[in-house]
Amino acid sequence: MTEETTNQPTWQDKVNDLNSRVDKESMWTQVAYISNDSIDCEPVLLSKEHKTDFWPIIVEEPPIDYIHPKWDRRIQKWVDTDGTNTNSRLNQVEESVKSLKDQDEQVNKDNTEIKDDLSGIAKRQAVMLKLIGSATSPKTPTTTDNKQDGGSTNA
Repeated sequence: MTEETTNQPTWQDKVNDLNSRVDKESMWTQVAYISNDSIDCEPVLLSKEHKTDFWPIIVEEPPIDYIHPKWDRRIQKWVDTDGTNTNSRLNQVEESVKSLKDQDEQVNKDNTEIKDDLSGIAKRQAVMLKLIGSATSPKTPTTTDNKQDGGSTNA
């Protein structure tokens, strides 16, 4: 018989053990977590079920993928204090920033092309308006007859 080994964090092993002891009919009714300045995340059994946190007990379970969870009182959320996980998240953030910079450069390039195109359209439109204006404006008659004396002809 082969025994499976899991890479669960220590706190997760304790939670699994404590969850097996929780029973509404027994003394233990809930698993909660102690998290303060000296303890990051220590699962504990409570004899009374609580819906809200009370110092230093947190009733919200940390995300299962956190290696070293710690409750951050400032933002009221669990954070992972594990260095390797922090490094991988930092790498993800750096990749996201690089992606955003690349997208920004592309948007700026596209905007420049659009401005150039609009400028070209505006110039062609100005030329077209001049042509339309000259084609539709009333013209003074041009005569090549030098004998015209301005209306003294007898009709």
